[in-house]
Amino acid sequence: MIFNSLQAVLVIFALIGAGVFVAWRKWVSRETAKSFPKIVINLAVPGTVVYSLYSNFTRQQLIEAWLPLLIIFLVMPTAYILGHIFARLFKVPVTRRGVFVVLFSFSNSVFIGFPVAQALFGDAGMTYAVFYFLANTSAFWLLGNYAIKRDADALKGRQQRYRFGQVIKKLIQPPILTVFVMIVVIFAQIKLPDMILTTAKYIGNLTTPLSLIFIGCMIYDMGFAGMRWEKSVATVLLGRFVIIPALCFGMCALGIALFAPGASAELVLMRNVFVMQIGLPAMMQTSIVAELYGADSEYATKNVFFTMLASLLTIPLYMLLLHTL
Repeated sequence: MIFNSLQAVLVIFALIGAGVFVAWRKWVSRETAKSFPKIVINLAVPGTVVYSLYSNFTRQQLIEAWLPLLIIFLVMPTAYILGHIFARLFKVPVTRRGVFVVLFSFSNSVFIGFPVAQALFGDAGMTYAVFYFLANTSAFWLLGNYAIKRDADALKGRQQRYRFGQVIKKLIQPPILTVFVMIVVIFAQIKLPDMILTTAKYIGNLTTPLSLIFIGCMIYDMGFAGMRWEKSVATVLLGRFVIIPALCFGMCALGIALFAPGASAELVLMRNVFVMQIGLPAMMQTSIVAELYGADSEYATKNVFFTMLASLLTIPLYMLLLHTL
């Protein structure tokens, strides 16, 4: 079981290696690689959202799952706020603060999260893994996307306060619009043609390989010097694998105590799946969005890589811990 869950992480390293290889062979230049973020954000991620939400949710499931959805949709913005607190506490430069908060707060919930949930909890855990994916994706594109854009503005010397209308305009990105559209589709019980779902699935399948090949290209361009350990990496690892999972565990326990005293086995399963999902490596789209906006994509790539490396130890450790709770 542990080996099966670690396979997802090993495959990620293989795809990153493929990105390093194609950059080394000059098949993909730095300029060409810059097109990858646009493809991922504007096509691949919306495709993933359409296929995943439509395939895994019905209106009745969303209505009946009010407590898990309430808990996880409260956890994610709380994690984001906590990330900002730690960014100020550890004096993270304003030009990196948004990227730091995103790395600290949000995890890789599909490519690693789904295989790990299946390996550890079986089919019963997959529903909660999809709930987490919905909350994590929404929070990343609503909050994280804006935070990274602020980094880019700071790097360009454009420190400014945005009005509400400007903030909304900056949040109108294809991924988050797709989430809202799909929720409407599910609640309205609109049947999508198989052709649309198949197309969305194929396009969505581009998300992981393109993202990881891009990260591999970035690592090659940075070189060994650019991937050197720095003190801020330790803070990201602390948040990613200790503080945020502990926050999730505590908020799940509080939600269960308030709304469902005498927790059932189903709610314990919910808690364990959410904690495992939120304790995964940093969201790899952080590097993609940082590159798209002109934020510090090298800093993002370095930390994404180190969280993936650390997860080779943390995934089996969390699996053992959760089995004892």
